Amino acid sequence: MVRVAFLFCVFAFSCFGFDLHSNIKSIISEQSYAKNRDKIEQIFAIESDFIDSRGNPNYAKITNTLRVNSLLNLSFSLPVNLEIAFYSPSSDILLFKSVSEALKNLGYSYFLSKSLKTDTQGIVWQISMNSRFLLDPGAIYRELGKNQIYIKDINRDGEFSFTYSIDASKAILSTHQYISDSEFDLAKPLEPYFLNISGKSEALIKSYASDSWICVIKVLDRDLNLITQIKSDKPEKEIYIKFPPNSYYMLIDDAFSLENIKRGLKIYIKSN
Repeated sequence: MVRVAFLFCVFAFSCFGFDLHSNIKSIISEQSYAKNRDKIEQIFAIESDFIDSRGNPNYAKITNTLRVNSLLNLSFSLPVNLEIAFYSPSSDILLFKSVSEALKNLGYSYFLSKSLKTDTQGIVWQISMNSRFLLDPGAIYRELGKNQIYIKDINRDGEFSFTYSIDASKAILSTHQYISDSEFDLAKPLEPYFLNISGKSEALIKSYASDSWICVIKVLDRDLNLITQIKSDKPEKEIYIKFPPNSYYMLIDDAFSLENIKRGLKIYIKSN
């Protein structure tokens, strides 16, 4: 079990500078690093080559370089119990959504949420999963990077235990696409609609006559904190909402089942 106080110290240290070789030890294990130290020091002699254009560790390049030099093994003959902690100073909901989405896209659909701990410095979310494969730092670096979320440091706390320190201060999450200032048809949903409404002032949402939409609408800020919401206990054909200050995302759902809007919705979202 990773101690929360230690995790906060790890993140605080990572904010001041990236230690390439410490991260390599965490990725491949200290034993493997010690065995191949001379080779690793030669391969990674120019440390600046492994920093991305935003000044963050380029874990995709780091792990690929380790892999092509036969220094990285992420698989096992039998499943192992992995424990992974994600630390971020951002909101807990933002951490949940961004990391869960990245893990899902990488094929990790089943994991156990073990704990969530917070203090004035941030949030630590610990999960566990049973797998024959370690989490690929390069793959999750790319997935999180799609939403402008960056890994600042990786620490290995045990043979199958890791801590990822994450900067989500500039996060922009994946959202459903639409066109502003004109009526737009949202297709049949497979999950609740999640829209970016930054810079928008109001919305008119319509359901189809043959559907029975029991609406749930949540307006969130950039950190996914709830600003306002509309919940209905009867079918709605039209809902108007004016966005409060700091509105950034809107989630549109049905209180009972997305089958109630199986034909989709029509939206008109007005720009400021």
